[in-house]
Amino acid sequence: MQVFTRDDGRTLQVVEGYRERLLSQRSSYSPRPDWSDQQYATAARKKLKRTRRLLGEFARWGGRIEGARVLDVGCGDGINCLLVALWHVKSVVGIDMELPLVEAVERRDRVRRLTDHVCTETQLTGDLNEILERLPVRLLKMDASAMAFDDDSHDLLISRSAIEHIVAVERAFDEMARVVRPGGLIYLSTDPYFFPRGCHKSGIVDIPWAHASLSLDEYRRFVTEREGQDQARRRCRRLETINPYTIREWRQKIEACPFEILEWREERSAFAETLLDEYPQITEMMREGVERRDLVHERLKIWLRRR
Repeated sequence: MQVFTRDDGRTLQVVEGYRERLLSQRSSYSPRPDWSDQQYATAARKKLKRTRRLLGEFARWGGRIEGARVLDVGCGDGINCLLVALWHVKSVVGIDMELPLVEAVERRDRVRRLTDHVCTETQLTGDLNEILERLPVRLLKMDASAMAFDDDSHDLLISRSAIEHIVAVERAFDEMARVVRPGGLIYLSTDPYFFPRGCHKSGIVDIPWAHASLSLDEYRRFVTEREGQDQARRRCRRLETINPYTIREWRQKIEACPFEILEWREERSAFAETLLDEYPQITEMMREGVERRDLVHERLKIWLRRR
């Protein structure tokens, strides 16, 4: 059995094929170069379904989408903004540090191809630029921790799979509180960092829960020994872009803001539970402050009301 020795002398099992097992367990949500038309169509339908579900929850908490001013923080490909704009809103603004739908970036062609399938599903006709012009939607390059919006200027704020990447996340929460009107609603979702895939695919290696049981220096040493310095540099750089917060720490940060927590959902993963049954020793090797709940929950979904 191969092992890796931590700086404190304790050993962790190296499991050949563990990384590939995790990567193959869930299909990619983002378009890949080898996707077929069918995969694009399936992804488009999933996006539409998720938007309908989200807006249904908005209504459940007393929100009214007609005439609403919506802000998507960390909008990614921007397609969700386009879908929300179909619901008779007053405005939808998506902000991010990269906007592949309208910028000449490497993944632009794949994003636009997915957008074409979304337009087909929603019966939107015309050139994409024309569609964006006639819908009440804007995509802006902007830092979430320093938003260029007036106080109380939005009724609904959405941030999906983004807060884990915002370095100054406390300032971002302050900005969210500032730009959402009192009584307005906020929806946040994130993959907890210490979930098996919470370090994102580039951070997964052949030590189960390496990101929960190794320091960054130990992680760098392991990858260097296995894959070389260049790969270690790339993997560590990616890990450094993700907030390594426990579920308890996320709750504390949000409770410190002027938000009323309407719903706090921690979605448990049966797959992670199975992995933990296979490698129970991990619970004895975790970094300080990491709990068992952090290892087995794959998603936080949070609804807030601005006080």
